Amino acid sequence: MRLRCSICGNWDWLPREDWSECSHCRLMVRDVSEVGEVARDIVARLESGVVDLEREPAERWTLDPAGLRNAAWRFGFEVEPTADAPNAIRFPHDYRPAQAEAVPAQTVPHAVGLGIIARAADTADLVDIATYYRSAFARIVVLLDATADAARELAARLPWIEVAHRPLDGDFAAQRNRLQDMMQTCWVLQIDTDERPDAALLDALGWLVAAADRDGLRSLGLPRRNLVDGVQSASYPDIQYRLNRSDIRFAGRVHERPVVPFVESSLALAGALDHRLDGERVRERTRIYEAMSTGAGRPEDEALLLAPFDPVAVR
Repeated sequence: MRLRCSICGNWDWLPREDWSECSHCRLMVRDVSEVGEVARDIVARLESGVVDLEREPAERWTLDPAGLRNAAWRFGFEVEPTADAPNAIRFPHDYRPAQAEAVPAQTVPHAVGLGIIARAADTADLVDIATYYRSAFARIVVLLDATADAARELAARLPWIEVAHRPLDGDFAAQRNRLQDMMQTCWVLQIDTDERPDAALLDALGWLVAAADRDGLRSLGLPRRNLVDGVQSASYPDIQYRLNRSDIRFAGRVHERPVVPFVESSLALAGALDHRLDGERVRERTRIYEAMSTGAGRPEDEALLLAPFDPVAVR
């Protein structure tokens, strides 16, 4: 049994001197079994308005500046550093005790664009997405792996969105890059037709991208909640770097990822993408991805996706 981190939900802990470090969000604890109490202590510090782990260290946990930002965003707070940062990086990954002021985040307007890569067979999902999120984004752009006729038909049905067509040809990064070029917004949330941003993520988008701009970030990793046959799977947080500035490029034909310096990226744990799958498609996808690129099938991912979610541990 591997206990999940109480900030991000990850179960992979790395030994670091007398600590166990979460490999995702950088939380460090003395005893992994105390992560629940640790989360409550972190929230209490954020609610107080000041987190100074240099002057007032916690006995059971610590966070460096980047880790504190991860935790603050997860619990709905914005943070402002109070200590001088090296190299003009506001929240460095440097294992120094974090020092910052915290305020509750507020929902604010934004100009984020929603980009969707899709197939002609995804029309029903596209209608649902374009209708439900019509007023939630500055613009909605669909890139279809289909014919020009199919794109024109979809555009006529959904005149408030932009539709283009381009063959996927088995290269997801190239498709995402084309969509990035089409967006005409500074920030872009890219989703597939079986994904939906949840209400918490929609409420957070404005303050998240404003904070990212202040901190010099260009790529944000979002948790993805996988629902297989309607049941949440053990594959969580399944981080997806889908909230990016529009000049970011992706690489990788399969399991594509943004090309960005590490210090210009961050987790953004406020909300999640809901990803609906059926069990047979999960099995089929493993075979398809492996055929597209050796090693891309990732059978271990299939096993996690088909196992039920336990909020406490991966068993």
